[in-house]
Amino acid sequence: MSRKQPSLQLVQEATMDRLVASAVSKVGVLVPPWAVLGIEAAAGALSHVWWGQPPAVTWAAVGCTLGSTVLTALTWAVSHQRRLIGRVHATVTTAAASAWFTTATITGLDAPITHGALFFGGATLAISWNIRTVIRRTTGEEDSGGGDALGTLFNRAKEQAGLKGARVRAIEVTDHKVKGQMQLPPGEKTAEDAIKATDRLESGMQLPPGSVTVARDDDRADRAYMTVSDPTTIRRPIPWPGPSHPGASIDKPLRIGVYQDGDPVEYRFVGHHLQIMGRTGSGKSIGGAWNIFGEVITRHDAAVFSIDISKDDQTMGPLREGLHRFETTKAGAVELIRAMHKAIPQRTKWLAEHGYSDWEPGCGLTYWYLHIEEIAKLVSEIGAQDEERLGEILKEIRSAGGSVLLSLQRADYTQIPTLFRSQMAKMCFGLSDPDDVKYGVSARQRKADVAPHEWEDHYPGMALLDARGIRTTHYAMPLRTYTWGRDSREARSAMAAHAAAYPAAAKQVDPFTAALARPTAPAPRPVVAVSGGTAPREVEPAVHDEQEEFAADFAELLADAAELVISTQHASPAMLQRKLRIAWQDCLRLLEALERKNIVGPAVPGGDDRPVLVQAGQSATDLIEHLRATGDVVTEALARTEDPDPSLTAGPDDPVTEPTPEEADSLHAATPPAKMHPADARDLVYAWLRHRHQHGRPTFTATDEDLTAVRRQTGNGRGWIYKVLTDLTERGVLAVAKSGSVRTYTITDLSPLDRDGYNRAA
Repeated sequence: MSRKQPSLQLVQEATMDRLVASAVSKVGVLVPPWAVLGIEAAAGALSHVWWGQPPAVTWAAVGCTLGSTVLTALTWAVSHQRRLIGRVHATVTTAAASAWFTTATITGLDAPITHGALFFGGATLAISWNIRTVIRRTTGEEDSGGGDALGTLFNRAKEQAGLKGARVRAIEVTDHKVKGQMQLPPGEKTAEDAIKATDRLESGMQLPPGSVTVARDDDRADRAYMTVSDPTTIRRPIPWPGPSHPGASIDKPLRIGVYQDGDPVEYRFVGHHLQIMGRTGSGKSIGGAWNIFGEVITRHDAAVFSIDISKDDQTMGPLREGLHRFETTKAGAVELIRAMHKAIPQRTKWLAEHGYSDWEPGCGLTYWYLHIEEIAKLVSEIGAQDEERLGEILKEIRSAGGSVLLSLQRADYTQIPTLFRSQMAKMCFGLSDPDDVKYGVSARQRKADVAPHEWEDHYPGMALLDARGIRTTHYAMPLRTYTWGRDSREARSAMAAHAAAYPAAAKQVDPFTAALARPTAPAPRPVVAVSGGTAPREVEPAVHDEQEEFAADFAELLADAAELVISTQHASPAMLQRKLRIAWQDCLRLLEALERKNIVGPAVPGGDDRPVLVQAGQSATDLIEHLRATGDVVTEALARTEDPDPSLTAGPDDPVTEPTPEEADSLHAATPPAKMHPADARDLVYAWLRHRHQHGRPTFTATDEDLTAVRRQTGNGRGWIYKVLTDLTERGVLAVAKSGSVRTYTITDLSPLDRDGYNRAA
């Protein structure tokens, strides 16, 4: 590391040890005048012994008189920069001391006038110097800084910075910073003037850029706080120290990083929303989401619901076990938004009935966090009604006990609605363009001329934070979030272990949270032994698992498409492709299905646009929800039915023949059994779940061979079993994890079935 600047070293040398020593020996500053008085008395007595007798005394008197004159004149000349009182005081002291020395050389100390002058005159001068020292140290008005290293540095630069007449005195000194209080000339300067002069102060004090932070004093307009710290301290990764208050309430601050001055970032994330913004590679996902929610999941009264349809498991995957719900598909995200939107009025009503105006620790409700990674993509894909629901969540969830965290790369109006941005506190990581700064920082941070766009690329994790509870001395000070490992592999492993230590499934939550939650563990993947070795390897799930889920996925997509064409009164494959981000063939398939449902008409001649036959309204909303529940059987059959024998072909002119007796018997044997009564069919599934749970096999997929056999026994199709599994998941009996297109279910709690009084089969 390069050698530090002398001025910076001067500041850093003013350590707490020096302050403690100074406090213990305050009397020491009063000793010098008395010491000089004693030294002069001894010198006078010695001079008399050597030159006090004739004829040497005559020449000694002449020499002393001449020396007194020269010293007095010199004192007056060199003290011209002092105030008049200080200049006169120093000159008189020199004159009196040299005159007494001349007298003592001639008469010796035995003469009454000599020792009388020493006792009364010398003591008076010593006391006068003590008085000046005490007053200077008390008021801090000494031009040189009064022995205050920070004041000395400030005085070197204040005039060039346009702060003439301002003074600074240190009020706090640690190993990492020197904090001082700045007194500005009343009526001439304000804290805003000092903030704007920060870069000139750094130049005048010969400090590295970013060393000085100036913040206003909320109690006095003519005062400010000035902090000098070393900006290089946060340019190195800082390992995560562990949770700050495990098991405590979410009302206690979260420790998410370290400020440049060495203070921990203690952030109370309750009662407001937070926007995290930063360019790719700035560390906003790991430094922001991981450090915040890594703390949140350790608190007993908080639940995190996360959405990331952009990067799937890449960001929040390692946190999965600590999350109460994690959605990586648009359908799942929309379902979560709708469920949360519906639950918020119920929570506010519950709080009112129990005597609470707002959420409080111990009120009985679990505090909610809705986290949306890359919010811009979600907004671009969901329908207008769901975007409106999300906006209402932002406006209402704080009263119901919850906060929203949105993460994105550029928070301008083209990415998220202005309504969303206006309600956010700001956490800003590194940026590429200075024009982006205004979207990522708060108004008072902009006034402080913060510059996250100037941070170098190799310092990911540096950020600025301005939110409720952040001190005025720190809102414009850079911080460094914690790192979880030396590389991404080690970091993901550490976070996964941390989340496993604080699983969401182990928390006691309120009924509203339980209804919304889907606590999940990492989706297990089948392993097989590698031939010739003992190491297991992962294998991809069977393709038919994806096919089994096509019906449910297409129903959701069809409903979204219907909502789009009805709300915009425009139907074309280009519009669907742009809004839904799907393949062109899938867009055509959706329009064909909508035509069969009489929602759109046939394509106009010579084009792809289709007329919309349904107007917006309550009937349209009911129709959309019906599509979401039923889907389109024709599309499912055309898209996913496999050819049982591709070698058999036929043309339009080939004769149609009757089946042979053997084929007729086979078709008859393949006829599905009659459908069971719905209650009996569900009881059969419940019995299978109990049997599987008792035998220690709680995890399965919807296409499990045993479950498929049970489903066929009930006489129901694949859509029915998905509905049953979804219902059980919503009731907390099952937990679901999704990896790609495969959903894995885990039996977590069979007690809801007992409470509902369902019939059992052992």
